[in-house]
Amino acid sequence: MNVMALLEYLDDELSKGALVPLTGRRMVDAEKCLDIISELRVNLPDDVRDAEVIVREKERIIKEARAEGDEIVAEAEKRFEEMISDHNVTREAQTRSQQMLAEAKKEAREIRMGAMNYAQDVFGDVEKCLQENLAEVRANRKDLDAMR
Repeated sequence: MNVMALLEYLDDELSKGALVPLTGRRMVDAEKCLDIISELRVNLPDDVRDAEVIVREKERIIKEARAEGDEIVAEAEKRFEEMISDHNVTREAQTRSQQMLAEAKKEAREIRMGAMNYAQDVFGDVEKCLQENLAEVRANRKDLDAMR
């Protein structure tokens, strides 16, 4: 007999018991009830063992699922941190490249201005030299005109 049938049988025996007046208790066949309980003990361990195995397996599956979930969350957090780090590195590289470009443009302007100032100085010197030569040429022409 299985456990459920034995419990049903015990329930029937307890219900059939005669009521003891003024006590609210029943008189039952104790030997029959003890036999049913003994039979329950014999049959119960298999069912309980099966239930315990199922409970242990359920707990193992839940534990594994939690561990796997924790791993997934940790991996996602790690990947998120890497993405943030990559984003920060990219942003820093862009900022640094913009600074370098601005510095290069500034330096190029300074070099261009220096070259222009140098050219102005050279042209000024050439112009001065040409004016002195022109003045000398005019003076020499004047001297030639005076000798005529």
